[in-house]
Amino acid sequence: MAATKHYESYPEGDVPIYLAYGFRPAFLLMAPYMILSIVLWGLYYSGYITLPFIGDTLSWHIYEMLFGVGFLGMAAFIFTGAPELYPGTIPVVGKTLRNLFGLWIAGRVSFWLMDIITPYPSTVINIFLFAWLTALVAKPIFKDPAKRHVSVAYGFVAVQVAQIWFYLSVLGFVQTPALEILKISLAVFLVLILLAIRRVNIEAVNEIIELEEKNEEIFFARPPAYNLTMFMIALFATVEFFYPGNRVLGWIALGTASASLAIFNDFIAYDEENILGKRLIRALITVPVLIAIGYGLIGYNYLTGMHYNNGDFLHVLTSGAWTLSFYLVMIVVTIVHTGRDIAKERNNWICLSIFLILVATALRTSVAFYPEAASTLYMSSALVWSVPFVIYIAIYFKWLLSPRADGLPG
Repeated sequence: MAATKHYESYPEGDVPIYLAYGFRPAFLLMAPYMILSIVLWGLYYSGYITLPFIGDTLSWHIYEMLFGVGFLGMAAFIFTGAPELYPGTIPVVGKTLRNLFGLWIAGRVSFWLMDIITPYPSTVINIFLFAWLTALVAKPIFKDPAKRHVSVAYGFVAVQVAQIWFYLSVLGFVQTPALEILKISLAVFLVLILLAIRRVNIEAVNEIIELEEKNEEIFFARPPAYNLTMFMIALFATVEFFYPGNRVLGWIALGTASASLAIFNDFIAYDEENILGKRLIRALITVPVLIAIGYGLIGYNYLTGMHYNNGDFLHVLTSGAWTLSFYLVMIVVTIVHTGRDIAKERNNWICLSIFLILVATALRTSVAFYPEAASTLYMSSALVWSVPFVIYIAIYFKWLLSPRADGLPG
């Protein structure tokens, strides 16, 4: 299986198990930080607490969910994927991981205290952090003669450009509102998520098929539907930025929804058999479905007179698609890359977690239809949204802190 190829190039020497592979510290930090961030935000937005040390709380919430949590997802994906995609690549382990994620913690503290210590420390730390991550993985990607997966590297660069633009706005060097830049940043992350989830789909589905049916790896997530969806997301974000409120955005959003639904075809047409009924595979296809629902609601709203707040519909993309994609990557990578059988480890706790993410998304989105219950819906969605990550901590942290079950390094 692909998940065992890395050991041939694994560096010699002893390292703490929590630094034995990039996904381990990333996920050990990600789950608690997501719980902390969303519960604080829910309490604040529902009026239960104040956050006096944070000036622009909305920008803080969006930035930390995109760039704070996003960095951990990017690091886990690329540190795990590079040695598999490019044989001979030495996995990043040990001291380098400790320093990198230590800098991530410094980046979070500096951003939270930005209004007290000025934005400059946060600017320097977080821009350097993303540059360091990109530098660590750029070499094997660009040295590959076939330039396979080079789009992932370009996605990393696009995230960094969006972040630099954001900080230039915060520091007053550009006039673009920070929230508008964060909306562009969301589109960049959605594109990067589709690039990543396509590769995760290929590995996870083939692992399941191979272990369940003893077949060769034959499932392939074909690029056209993913590429079209990414193009439409980029087009919508560009038009919305330059022509906000234009009615044509409704049609572009509906086109984006249609493109995302086309990703279904890979699963329905697989070997003349519908594999959507298999556990976990249903969850993988739910990500593009949520993207389709989110853009579909936004498109409908534009074309029917903007009777609702599109910010609420955006949460189908953030609380829903963005969160579910990160959660599925956490689950798949944790199971496969701790040396376990993904077909056997697809338990009911995973199903419950995915269901709760969908419930939390529905609660948060329903604020558009029931604004009088906004405070209750904010808090309840935040609490429900955090439960899957509590479950992840309870079940999988012991795996992250233990050697691989198959005895291989990493």
